[in-house]
Amino acid sequence: MLFRTLVAATALAATALAQSFYVPTNTPTTGNANAFPFNSTDMRYQALIRATDLGGIPTLIRGFALAPSANGTVACAHLTMKMAHLAAPSLSTTFDTNLAAGSTTLLDVNNFVWPVTASVWNEVDMQTPFFFNGVDNVVVEFLVTGRTSGVSMRRDATNQRIYQGSYTGQATGTDGGLTAFKMRLITGDASTSRFGRGCVGSNTLTPDLSYSGTGQIGTTLTHNVSNGTANAPGFLSLGFYTGFPFPLDLAQFGLPGCTAYFSADATLLTILSASGVGGIGVPIPNDPSYIGIVLYSQWFLIDPLLLSGVSSSNYGRALLGN
Repeated sequence: MLFRTLVAATALAATALAQSFYVPTNTPTTGNANAFPFNSTDMRYQALIRATDLGGIPTLIRGFALAPSANGTVACAHLTMKMAHLAAPSLSTTFDTNLAAGSTTLLDVNNFVWPVTASVWNEVDMQTPFFFNGVDNVVVEFLVTGRTSGVSMRRDATNQRIYQGSYTGQATGTDGGLTAFKMRLITGDASTSRFGRGCVGSNTLTPDLSYSGTGQIGTTLTHNVSNGTANAPGFLSLGFYTGFPFPLDLAQFGLPGCTAYFSADATLLTILSASGVGGIGVPIPNDPSYIGIVLYSQWFLIDPLLLSGVSSSNYGRALLGN
């Protein structure tokens, strides 16, 4: 089956409980709006997550979400996300000191595009999970460069942050005190998110991927597309890998303005309706070993009136879980 090749790599998921941890609380509608780090100049930003925030129990963190204060799009030339354990009770103003225990790079991507919705939890596209040892505090770091658009995130006076704007490699940052953004850390809950941009079709519309369903095991997750060419074939690309060389500019393959965001491991076909919409349901086995698998999806639509013959959608990230 589609996911079977990844089951061995997610064996730890079989023992995971569906859960999210909230820092400080599950209240994405409240809190002050702050520009750091996604609505400011190039910035290196670190936030402290206490061991007690994560229940003090070893677990695998598979998702990370923030609470935007407005609708909009975060877009930047490069985004890096890291996590590391920290034995100290607080962050140093020296960035690398906070990562000295050895960091895990969770996201490293060029031309990052993240449409966000206000006052709900919005996930970052974590490419790699982080194993929390249950004992030490955790540092989460974002390095945002070449921002072209941004959105402020909500924060509460709870956890410490260190930051440096106009970042060009400075060793130290400013201690912002207990002003870190609000966070949701996901270990076993199902979720879906959307990222990236599609390329316009001959109808002057850009195909749009959306979901029906949550990614919960034992259910069907339907991948919808709209804004396509009437009665044309649509191909749903599914995959698991978004590392180098993705995102891949498809202009070199005769598809100017289009981007492939992940390695295609399976492709499914449907015929769009007269209004240019369609959907394909993907059954998710009711098997705990699938908890924590990340399934990516993107539509490629046949468009005979385009010189390239193909338009494409944004892409989706489904975190399978309970």
